Amino acid sequence: MQTWTENCLIHAIHPIIPKLIEPGDLFLDIETTGLSRSRHQIYLIGMATVIDRNHIYVSQLFADYPEDETALLAHFSDELHASNIKRIITFNGNSFDLPFLLERSKVCAVPLDFDDFELFDIYKEVVSRKNMLQLQNYRQKTVEQFLGIDREDKYTGGELIKVYENYVRHPDKDAAYLLKLHNYEDVLGMIDLLAVFAYDEFFSSPAHVISASVESYTDVDGNPAEELITVLTPPSVLPGCLSCTQPVTGAYLHASGDHVRLRVPLYQGMARLYYLDYKNYYYLPAEDMAIHKSVATYVDKAHKQKATPETCYSKVAVTDEFLHSDRLEEYLTHVLRSFLTP
Repeated sequence: MQTWTENCLIHAIHPIIPKLIEPGDLFLDIETTGLSRSRHQIYLIGMATVIDRNHIYVSQLFADYPEDETALLAHFSDELHASNIKRIITFNGNSFDLPFLLERSKVCAVPLDFDDFELFDIYKEVVSRKNMLQLQNYRQKTVEQFLGIDREDKYTGGELIKVYENYVRHPDKDAAYLLKLHNYEDVLGMIDLLAVFAYDEFFSSPAHVISASVESYTDVDGNPAEELITVLTPPSVLPGCLSCTQPVTGAYLHASGDHVRLRVPLYQGMARLYYLDYKNYYYLPAEDMAIHKSVATYVDKAHKQKATPETCYSKVAVTDEFLHSDRLEEYLTHVLRSFLTP
């Protein structure tokens, strides 16, 4: 078994990252010979422990041969519990890495558990924001590409299984480097992945409006239509380039750096203010609006129906006065927060 260690500086790609990490955070990633916990083995465990907001300690445990797995897991267990680890951060670790480690530790009779640690799965959090991000998929390399993170490693974990199998038969420095590099960049890359949460900060902050106007256009069916077009400034420069449509409200947003353009459809000069807790509302077709169930009690059943996400709204008149009032920012803040809904 080999152990590779390195003390590194944290070169955060976004100012939000130091706000999201704490001393005692452990970024963890494993490499395996397959997906089956009972039939396949762990051959590499990568750990990056946050020392302070500027420094991180990287440790990689590598099994030169399959029979080294027991020693690998024992070393990992010792290192995990000997350190001042408080939180384990993974990418899809709740579904893959941690269950795999627990199962292989049972097979190898190595005591191991994660009961004393807070667990944070970046993949799970990113997927919960798919209405906002709208990426092709949510693999780590895809999220890295969205954020503009470059990697030297060009292989997938699956492709490297053959490389490891060949290494076991014929140990080779170049093969070991490829295996080490992939895991190393997976582990350290998770730190930079936290930059994606800059969008949470933007969507949950009060809207800062630079300009606002109502524009007319012709829709795909050739009908005249209007939309509210606004330019906003985020609290900090946003990573990547985001273009997304809120599936319920139809609001469209394009964000790049410190420039955000938000378009909201209008209906005869009215904007819709959608309520997320639609199960607590009734829709009144005649009035084309939703009212809270506490008020709907007094409305005849024939004139109301249970609201859906698409019908749970009230209306706001978009007048010149509205465009130059604090109500515009209040309305746009509500629109932005709708992008965070899963």
